[in-house]
Amino acid sequence: MPEGDTLQRAAKALAIILNDQVVTEVWFRKLRGHRPRSGQRVQRVYAAGKHLLIEFDRNLTLDTHLGMSGYWRTTPASAPPPAHPALRVRVSTALGTALCFGAPTIQTFVRGIDPSPIATLGPDLSNDIVDIDDVIRRSRRANGERTLADLLLDQTVACGVGNVFKSEALFLARLHPFKIVQRVNDDDLRRMWTTAHRQLAFNRERTSRLTTERGDAGRTYVYGRHRLGCRRCDNAIEFSPAGKVTPRSSYWCPTCQPSSAPPL
Repeated sequence: MPEGDTLQRAAKALAIILNDQVVTEVWFRKLRGHRPRSGQRVQRVYAAGKHLLIEFDRNLTLDTHLGMSGYWRTTPASAPPPAHPALRVRVSTALGTALCFGAPTIQTFVRGIDPSPIATLGPDLSNDIVDIDDVIRRSRRANGERTLADLLLDQTVACGVGNVFKSEALFLARLHPFKIVQRVNDDDLRRMWTTAHRQLAFNRERTSRLTTERGDAGRTYVYGRHRLGCRRCDNAIEFSPAGKVTPRSSYWCPTCQPSSAPPL
């Protein structure tokens, strides 16, 4: 599942073949906005939360959001275009080809004229340095009646967290996913956001995501482990499907993440 760490790795790989290079071929399926052309130069590639952006000259930027299952790949310049039904974007230079598969959002905007899709994003938790105080202030300005699970996925508060890091950060912070934000103190919020930041930044350079800490078995603590034993206390991991309590599914340990609320 693409989250901030995935986008950072993709941007780094694409930058190697696209940055400061002239486009030799470009192809899109279902692009919204102005179409980049062969002969334009790529100025830079970067990630912002769950968005990957390619800046071309003439103030044109391509924005892709990978949704639940989209991904970017690179191939040598000499490789033939893949015949894949999920292929959505192909951008080639003399150094290679960048390919995007399965992205639900593919759009361009003109810098300085069109609204930027990343203008409302909060601090990117995948970056090395994050102003956690700012993230806490944004948390308090958001709807205080929402759950922590919803807060973590609000990209205007802080961006980069998806469903995996949401469940994992809450486990390590020992916070129940359905606790109400206004009932949680700033120390708890700081622990939760700091944990999410640490996990995202750590996984930027990894090809296989790891959220468990040294000495703990497995790759995740609670995500994807419904009914399995908690790695800390051995109680069975609980699961709430998408739409039951919150729009997205959640995993948690009822012992390590106690809730004062009635059972769901």
